[in-house]
This record gives sequence, C-alpha cells and structure tokens, in this order.
Amino acid sequence: MTKGPRNQRGFTILDALITLCVIGVLFGIFVPKYQRIAQEAQETALRLGLFNIRSSIRLFRTFNGRNPRSLEELIEKKVILPARIGTDASTGSFFEQKYLMDHAVDKKGHIIDPFGNPLVYDPLGGAVRTTTEGYESW
Repeated sequence: MTKGPRNQRGFTILDALITLCVIGVLFGIFVPKYQRIAQEAQETALRLGLFNIRSSIRLFRTFNGRNPRSLEELIEKKVILPARIGTDASTGSFFEQKYLMDHAVDKKGHIIDPFGNPLVYDPLGGAVRTTTEGYESW
C-alpha cells in the first residue's frame, strides 16, 4: 500500500468556518444594499407610472371633453392623431394609440402600482393616487 505525500491536506473544519464567515460578511453588506436599490427602483417606477397615467387622463380630457370613467377606459380606448411625414403638409397618415398602455392588474382587473397595491381613481376630479402606505400623497 502506497501513501501520498504528507504535506497534502484536506478541507478542514477551520477552513469551512472561515469560508462561512466570509460569505456571511458579504451577505451582511450586499443584502441591505440590494433591498435599498430595489426600494428606490419601485419608487421610481411608481413616480413615472403616476406621471404617465395623469398625462393620459389630461390627454383623454382634451380629446373627449370629460375625464375617463375609469382607468380601465384609458387602456381600452384609443386616440387617433394626424402624423405628418416630412415637410410636405399634404402627405401624412394617422397615428393610432391607446391613451394608456397595458399595466399590471390585480385579479379584479384594477391597475396596480409597482408595490402590488391598487390605484385609486376619482373620475370627477380626474385624480389618481396609490394606496401604498407612505406614498398616498404622491
């Protein structure tokens, strides 16, 4: 029976503990940073989403003389605009687009914000807001 050189060592318990400590420190540093970045991304998406919906409401009001009855009406109806090609005013076509592109919805079909909470819309005033705690005044 032959034996290998004595200077070869296996992975010891001490090596495993050191590796686990290093991994723990890395998790302790990066997980809170990731959570903060994810929160900021959701806030940015909420801000932009509310801006787009409010712009769509204003555009709908301009073309229809009233506020939409619901946010879903913004997704269903389309606006048709003339689109001029080049500098010649006689050439052109029409641009047809929904007032509001499809958004994430809940099981009931209501538009939800990036946090997963439904948006609240007041058709009389044309105001839209989120129900996510801490962001209601946005």
